Amino acid sequence: MKVKFLASKKNELKRLVNLYGDYQWFIDNDFPVILPAFFKKIYKKYGNADLNKNLIDRIFDRELNRIYKKNIYTKKAFFLKNNWVNVEKNFLSVLADLKIKPSSDFFCYLSLYGPAGQFKTPNIINLRIANKKDLKEANISIAHEIIHLLLYKKFTRMRLGYKQTEGMVDLFFTETDVKKIFPKYEKQTIAIHDKNIFAKIAKIKYALQLTLPKQ
Repeated sequence: MKVKFLASKKNELKRLVNLYGDYQWFIDNDFPVILPAFFKKIYKKYGNADLNKNLIDRIFDRELNRIYKKNIYTKKAFFLKNNWVNVEKNFLSVLADLKIKPSSDFFCYLSLYGPAGQFKTPNIINLRIANKKDLKEANISIAHEIIHLLLYKKFTRMRLGYKQTEGMVDLFFTETDVKKIFPKYEKQTIAIHDKNIFAKIAKIKYALQLTLPKQ
């Protein structure tokens, strides 16, 4: 398995159009997201109406042409590729120990916008690379989305909601040897961390912790 880092103006345009469809959800859930300055202006004018796709494509294409700089993506893609190599082998080894094995490569599309990371089955990762913090936490974001993709069918069969699903992914980072690779991982405040469900997914047995009575 390899993670292939990809970036192009065409992909960035597609990304922005997709984000437009989710924009109201980001607002309603106060979800942290980075968007270009022109985004709010377009949404204010057209709202969440079911607009002609060709019209939306033309509007975003025109605005993106004014700010798109290919060299920004090229430099960051080079950094990310070399940075991911540092953790890839150990990460895959831990997943293998947990009987989780990728069956194909992953395609990681780079963007200056959106949430820190998102996934699309079966093997697509959208990774934000807007600032130094994004680059510093890129390996965590990539690993996070890979776990989402690899366990997607299992999470769906178990009918886990959004918050439960995020909680299960969090627990891979705090309750398995993944924590040795990413010791600074922070659980999401929106997530539900149910260790009983997680024990079934990861087949982990938790030791009973007894609290001694105060003397």
